[in-house]
Amino acid sequence: MTQILIIEDELAAGQYLTQLIQKIDSRAVVIGVLETVESAVEWLTLKPAPDLIFLDVQLGDGTCFEIFEQISIGCPVIFTTAHDEYAMRAFKLNSIDYLLKPIRQESLTFSLEKYYKLNEENAKNKVKYLEDLMHSKLLPPKSHRRSFLVPYRDKLIPLRDQDFSWLTIRSSVVVAFLHDERSFVLDKSLEELENQLDPTNFFRGNRQFIISRESIKEIELYFNGRLLIRTAPASPTQILISKERVPLFRKWFEEQA
Repeated sequence: MTQILIIEDELAAGQYLTQLIQKIDSRAVVIGVLETVESAVEWLTLKPAPDLIFLDVQLGDGTCFEIFEQISIGCPVIFTTAHDEYAMRAFKLNSIDYLLKPIRQESLTFSLEKYYKLNEENAKNKVKYLEDLMHSKLLPPKSHRRSFLVPYRDKLIPLRDQDFSWLTIRSSVVVAFLHDERSFVLDKSLEELENQLDPTNFFRGNRQFIISRESIKEIELYFNGRLLIRTAPASPTQILISKERVPLFRKWFEEQA
């Protein structure tokens, strides 16, 4: 059942619209006919919002736009008026149609069909949103890689992600430097490792470096708004955070610390 509120200052026009709505749509129930800005504001403030409002522009004590200035209207609105100069202003609000008086049955039918179609689409979108939300909650949390087997000579060296101090690209290969100052070549790209390592503990400083939280020993303000990161063990080349990535780095470091 669709609850409809009519705001119309002409008694005859309000009665005509009520009869026309009931004739066209058996699902519709007109729950009230109001004549002024003041009564509309009071009604909409004290009572639950209707499903749809038919709103005349010119009311007994002002224009309907004064209603929007005083309260928030969340339900769809179909404007009704004898004047078309308000159309642009009306469509800036939450209107779905603009009917010129005298209102014809065909025009009203089209407006109501438009309302139901939009309502159906909104319902579908809401269902899809809820389904997506439930699906995301049911998915297991993303797991991060903790263990690595790294080839070294004729062995496979087991390493943990917490062993990494920082990782960098050297001669087109990725090298992981450990807290104990050992280093190993990894058969992964920095992009792959960035996606696999826990972002709580690792940060992509720039195109050449991923740094661990535990490796950071000093952060120096550098020129042009950049940051210079000093690590242990120390990197032979500078680890710079660009000015654009400084806010991301600060957020990462301060929130996760």
